[in-house]
This record gives sequence, C-alpha cells and structure tokens, in this order.
Amino acid sequence: MDNTVEIYEVEKELREKRLAAYAEAIQEKVQKDSEQVIKELIEERYRQKKTQQEMADITGVRASNIARFERAGCTPTLIMLEKYANALGKHIEIRICEDK
Repeated sequence: MDNTVEIYEVEKELREKRLAAYAEAIQEKVQKDSEQVIKELIEERYRQKKTQQEMADITGVRASNIARFERAGCTPTLIMLEKYANALGKHIEIRICEDK
C-alpha cells in the first residue's frame, strides 16, 4: 500500500511540473503576441495624433495605466486591449488555437 502512495505522489509531482511548464509556455506566447498587438495599436494612436491623456479620457482608464499599457511591461488584460483598440476605432478578436 505504501508503494502505491509513493507512486501516486511521484506521478502527481510530475503532472504538476508538466502543467507548470505548459502554463509558462502559454504565458510567454501570450506576452510575445500582446507586445506585437500593443506596438501596432500605439503606432495607430500616433497616426491618429491622440495623446495618452486623450486615450485615458476616451477609455476611462487613468493616463498612468495607459502609459504602463504602452510600455508592455506585463501582459495586459483583454478588457484593456479592447478598450484601447475601441478608442482607436479598431476591433480585436481573441482566438484560441491549438498547434498540431
């Protein structure tokens, strides 16, 4: 019986490690993709000659948060991406795809 518990614990630990690695890989991909989207949105903001303060007024998000969003230091929420894009008259579609 003790052997069964040990096997279960080892398998459980291995599953947790695989899950953590998978979650990290997903996070890295999302970060990379969101950085590109943010870059394109910022370029559009410049084309439209809108300031960060104007974006804050349109979105209802504080200007300091707009600045943080534009630095892309962390993965933005989908709501923030949507608000920012909508303020520029753009639409963002979120799709989940599986690599095969």
